[in-house]
Amino acid sequence: MSSFPQQRRPFLSVIICIYDMEREAPRTILSACCPYQKNVSPDDYEVIVVDNGSALPFTSLDSSDFLPRPQIVRMPNPQPSPVFALNWAATHVARGTHILFAIDGARIFSDQLIANTLRAHSMCPDAFVYTLGCHLGPSVQMVSTTQGYNEEVEDRLIAESGWPSKPYALYDISVFAGSSSNGFWNPIQESNAFSLPRHLLDAIGGYHVGFISPGGGLANLEIFARYVQRPDAKNVCLLSDMTFHQVHGGIATSGKVQFSTFDAEYRSIFQRGYVQPSFDIIYLGPLRPEVAKFASIGLA
Repeated sequence: MSSFPQQRRPFLSVIICIYDMEREAPRTILSACCPYQKNVSPDDYEVIVVDNGSALPFTSLDSSDFLPRPQIVRMPNPQPSPVFALNWAATHVARGTHILFAIDGARIFSDQLIANTLRAHSMCPDAFVYTLGCHLGPSVQMVSTTQGYNEEVEDRLIAESGWPSKPYALYDISVFAGSSSNGFWNPIQESNAFSLPRHLLDAIGGYHVGFISPGGGLANLEIFARYVQRPDAKNVCLLSDMTFHQVHGGIATSGKVQFSTFDAEYRSIFQRGYVQPSFDIIYLGPLRPEVAKFASIGLA
């Protein structure tokens, strides 16, 4: 018998998918770990970064001060769509009893996202817990990138904000993403940091493998709609916790691929077009002061 103690199984496995994100991924990974994440023990979760075939395998990360230590794994058989890497990591790498998916590794987490995700699951065992998404910059990046917003501008914006020593600064330099534009108080289209119990994932399934296009097309919208509209769904929206998208020439946020292309793939899989989901919402607060500018959006 081994004399080494068995490592305790983490409650939550955070799975972040990256592809050619040498600039963006270090910020995202920093934001997923302690000490950036507040009010949470690093023993309660693990961070898995799955590299989905980057031209240069992702290595540029000094994580010696991060807890939990992020585990960087390379997808054995990378595909243009991230859905395969996310499903593979959830099945073969993650040890948690709950899974958090972050399909886009360019999205910085708010500093209490992990703590409140854990709190939501402890209060509601079968919950699907989700966050809203923001774009860094003066407007959604499909627009701002046509008006001079780019990586250099964004780097300067982030540095001048005081981030990461001032985590709340990201709220001041961002706007709701288009898929979250209905605000906290209404159904949205997708979340870029959502979590669920593993038993629910086993029952309802992971990302649909029919989405094979680069970036995954509408895969993230489809899985979100599938879960929030499941029978007797308990959907918990984290008030105040968000993700903040860094510009990086992504398939959707760059505007390089039009919705009609995504729609065609969706129709080829389901023989119908995508319909924005309608669902009931449970809220977990508090609504922190830094979110004030977002709180009135979507109110009648």
